[in-house]
Amino acid sequence: MSLNLTFYGAVNEIGGSKTLLQHDGTSILFDFGKDFFGGTDHFSDRLKPATYLPIRDYIRFGNLPPMAGLYPAAQVRFLQQEFGTRLSEGQVDGILISHGHIDHFGFLPLVDVSVPLYMSAETLEVLRFFDETGEFDLHMDQRPVTVLEDNQVVRVGGCDVLPIGTDHDILGILGFIVRCGDTSVVYTGDFRLHGRHPERVRAFFDLVHQEKQHARTILLTEGTRLGFGSIDEPRENEIQELAARTVKGASGLVLTNYYILDTERLKTLLRVAQETGRTMVLQPQHMLLARKLARFDSELEELMTHAEVYLARRGTGKYLAADYRLFEQEYLVTALRAADIAADPAKYLLQLDFQDLVELVEINPAPHTVFIQSGGEPLGQYDPNFNVQMKWIREFRMDFYRIATPGHANELDIRDMIMQADPDILVPMHTKNPEALDGYIKRTVALKKGLAYEF
Repeated sequence: MSLNLTFYGAVNEIGGSKTLLQHDGTSILFDFGKDFFGGTDHFSDRLKPATYLPIRDYIRFGNLPPMAGLYPAAQVRFLQQEFGTRLSEGQVDGILISHGHIDHFGFLPLVDVSVPLYMSAETLEVLRFFDETGEFDLHMDQRPVTVLEDNQVVRVGGCDVLPIGTDHDILGILGFIVRCGDTSVVYTGDFRLHGRHPERVRAFFDLVHQEKQHARTILLTEGTRLGFGSIDEPRENEIQELAARTVKGASGLVLTNYYILDTERLKTLLRVAQETGRTMVLQPQHMLLARKLARFDSELEELMTHAEVYLARRGTGKYLAADYRLFEQEYLVTALRAADIAADPAKYLLQLDFQDLVELVEINPAPHTVFIQSGGEPLGQYDPNFNVQMKWIREFRMDFYRIATPGHANELDIRDMIMQADPDILVPMHTKNPEALDGYIKRTVALKKGLAYEF
């Protein structure tokens, strides 16, 4: 029985992972991510799909599967009646969500709430967080979700799904081995070997190699950093050492900017705060997510007992309850404010996301205030917001340090893991340079978006 794979994203690009597996009447999707930079290469922040029916435009350009069973019935009828679009009548047995990064789940708001989802407990909490903060309308409370346990097989349609915990810059990351007949499709999701748990990644690829004993193996691997030429990333313990050294040398306020979903980095900064006798101060949304995920991480739970919350002026500018979202209102009495930070700046390690830089006007930090960029946006000089951020840094005469490490494996590590797994078929994806893996596995597939591949 043949098996088909169709790739609707992460093809010669980083992000937007959406891969449809079809086998003997079973349809399974690996992730349902939103493409970076406006959704697809046909749209941008200023040019957007039709707001009343975005699936029309995304399907037209091959960025979403044309399957009636994926989307709300009313939208499907409107699409067919008004525009004559033909959709497959097939149902989707499940969407496997590897982790809670937007480029792996961000198009879920377009999916009908009846479609079954499969993910780790940590990823479920991340998606609930996005609902609560209003960043996405995921309606997770209405969706059928199966919480996956590490190394425990579940049946999805006519295939067996084996989820395996690996390592990335977010809790709850899973790779999948999906067994359909005599073929096993392996989806790595995102992974790295320089994080806190490289042993999980190696164990996953060991399992893939063992899978060859009873099945033909197709390996769908991420390759974000292929062709980058960079293999000298620091490990997380080195990040802590560098951050501690930087903070110890600071005489006044220290500002940090870490990626909100990276609780491993948050733990690193919390340890640094303890080591240097400072208090870590978080924005309310950072505190909200950390509290949600602390139940999966006892060390995070303990470290968070020493953290405080910062509350910025909103609305009226007078700290009134009506100015704040519900999850922020609980901090109206206890939160630190700009005046508190300004009164004793050397006491604090304050988290400021890019959109929070305006707080500097009220805090008015002294020259040589330290700003540690540690994984938060903007990610690099290619982002237009980077130049904006640096103008703020220069305006306040701050000392800027980038102390971070990639969330993805380097090219040598990717190659080593592929050779360790030795799949029958290799499919590089989630990369702009898939050709970097040519020649290592005899049958390596070069992808085209929206094209069905029969295996």
